[in-house]
Amino acid sequence: MAALLAATAAAPVAANVLVVRSSGPSASAYPAGRALPDNARIQLRAGDTLVLLGSGGTRTFRGPITTAANAAVQAGTQTAQASDGRRVRVGAVRSAGILPVSPSTIWQVDVTQSGNMCLADTSNVMLWRPDASQSTTLAIRGPNGAQNVTWAAGHATVAWPAALPIADGADYQFTTPGVAVPAHIRVKTLASEPGDVQGVAQALIANGCQEQLDLLIETAPTE
Repeated sequence: MAALLAATAAAPVAANVLVVRSSGPSASAYPAGRALPDNARIQLRAGDTLVLLGSGGTRTFRGPITTAANAAVQAGTQTAQASDGRRVRVGAVRSAGILPVSPSTIWQVDVTQSGNMCLADTSNVMLWRPDASQSTTLAIRGPNGAQNVTWAAGHATVAWPAALPIADGADYQFTTPGVAVPAHIRVKTLASEPGDVQGVAQALIANGCQEQLDLLIETAPTE
């Protein structure tokens, strides 16, 4: 996908905003994946947190508050801009310091995390690790067999082995020397890559791909 920020900046303002995260007493009224009119009335109680995703980024409201979804968020009390100026790009998310702190796209597979993994293209999948300081060998086991991947020091990513095809709904285990508990993922393949950030978020929510959704939210600009 081309740089998503540029694409969404050029697009007309969306009619709806999407709930991507909610917690607290009112969470059941604002489930993740629910679309709201941009001018919807938001009513939160003490202890509530609500994160909405629009075409321009996220906005976070904390209760108690009664407001509109498109109301200006008060800096410092409701949400804060990331100090490092991070901006969401589904095709290239972020990196910081010498070693990356998270995958550079939401489509890279973090071999240290278990859970559902949504993939829009299974032909060019990259594996990612948070610590690239040492060389290692990653063992991948799936329904069609097993493969070892050699990971050179200084490289945070490596290609998924072509000899181990990725199947929709299949479970894969990642075993790394020195790590007692292997990570497990279940692949959820998408028919196509959504064309905008809200579509991406909806697909991640629908398929239970929580780690990718969290990364998308954390790296999105705040409105």
